[in-house]
Amino acid sequence: MSAIEIPHLRIKSFALRPRLFSGEQEGALGGPDLPIPRPGDRFAVDVATTQFRNEGEGRRMVAALFEASNSSAIMRIVQPNKKRLIVGKTVVVDGTDQGGMTLSLRGLVPGAALTRGNFFSIVHGGQRYVHMIAGTGSAIADDAGRIALPIWPMLRFLTIDGEPAEFDAPMIEGKLLGFDKGASFVRAKTEPLSFSIQERA
Repeated sequence: MSAIEIPHLRIKSFALRPRLFSGEQEGALGGPDLPIPRPGDRFAVDVATTQFRNEGEGRRMVAALFEASNSSAIMRIVQPNKKRLIVGKTVVVDGTDQGGMTLSLRGLVPGAALTRGNFFSIVHGGQRYVHMIAGTGSAIADDAGRIALPIWPMLRFLTIDGEPAEFDAPMIEGKLLGFDKGASFVRAKTEPLSFSIQERA
């Protein structure tokens, strides 16, 4: 079943947050605590809208949320204060069986700068996985349009060569939560809506 796209209509807040499955081992007898990163860390987003008039926009939003309630939801990640990355139209994973916290990509514009803190999604097995560009600054594509990109969190799957990487319009996909009370209609208006999308993997 295809994921239902939730439109960006009258969005008041869009709060992307981590879901952490990593842990920390406490030091014995006063020793240092040690972080234990684990694969599986992922993202969720909490969304709130303003009020809708009971017209096309409101009906579109409510219909998408009802349809996604027993399916999967997908929504574009908007980063209003981020400089738009000019990376290329056909950026793909460069190599099979990659794991860890560095991702090799190809198909970038030579010399493209990928800046820490920008988000992107990888389409793996028909599902999108969100990652953030990590590191200490910008990673630069080489003259062949290839790059070894530091990412966060670590990959949750082994890559397949040629999988798309979406930088222009990254998407978060997963389970819809928080819409169990539905929508409230008052006269000619739909009250503000709130919901979350939580990555499943």
